[in-house]
Amino acid sequence: MTDEQNVEDIAASFVPVVRAEGDVNLRESGALAVVAGGNASMKEAGCGMLVAGGDVTISEAGGGNMIVGGSLSVANGAVGNVFAGGGVSVADSRIGVLLTPQASLENSEVILGTQQAVALGVAAGATLFVLGRLFRRR
Repeated sequence: MTDEQNVEDIAASFVPVVRAEGDVNLRESGALAVVAGGNASMKEAGCGMLVAGGDVTISEAGGGNMIVGGSLSVANGAVGNVFAGGGVSVADSRIGVLLTPQASLENSEVILGTQQAVALGVAAGATLFVLGRLFRRR
């Protein structure tokens, strides 16, 4: 089931894919993928992948990968990977990888922040480059 209209509210249901030009609000719901042109919010909900052009608010919810054009606010939640264009505010939550220009953490844990993720990427790239040169066939 795919909904291509402006979705204002999805409550107590599971939707595999949500696409909306406007805002998306998930309440006590689940979705595999959410693409919102505007803002997105999740309360007691979860999604595998979320892409939003605006701000995202997560409360007692979780998600896998999130690409956020605006700011992100997470309270009592968990997110795997976050790429946010604006600031990120995290309270009583966990985030795996966080790439953002500004982050505010309160009683929360981030496994890899922006600097650590960039360093890991550079190290992995350099290692693969050297290994490729060593084992290249002539």
